[in-house]
Amino acid sequence: SALAAVSLICALLLADVAAAEPGTAGFFVPRSAATACPGKKGLGKLVAAADIRVFRDGKTCGQRFEVTCTGAGCKKGKKVVVQIVDTCSPSKKNPCQTLTLSRDAFAAIANPNAGVVSVNFKSLK
Repeated sequence: SALAAVSLICALLLADVAAAEPGTAGFFVPRSAATACPGKKGLGKLVAAADIRVFRDGKTCGQRFEVTCTGAGCKKGKKVVVQIVDTCSPSKKNPCQTLTLSRDAFAAIANPNAGVVSVNFKSLK
């Protein structure tokens, strides 16, 4: 029936939204230096480093994530897909964000002058 179809579509949409996790994102300028993901450097301009929780001891190396900016400094309605190629090494001067996007990836969803923005992200496995 039509009601069953609408219910199924709503359930699928809610499941998709529920899969997204909140976090923060900053940006970096990719270098040609080695990364924490062997063989993953130079994979393009839309890449990211993940904090230790998302990086999971390298289990997410090469994995793609859809990132949506959700707060101040965002480009409304914009999403970007990035590939994890590194992890963040925190320091007192430079705390890690959930995801540190390449500058090109960050600029696709937010104004780089914002520095750090709120995001939702989900794995595309």
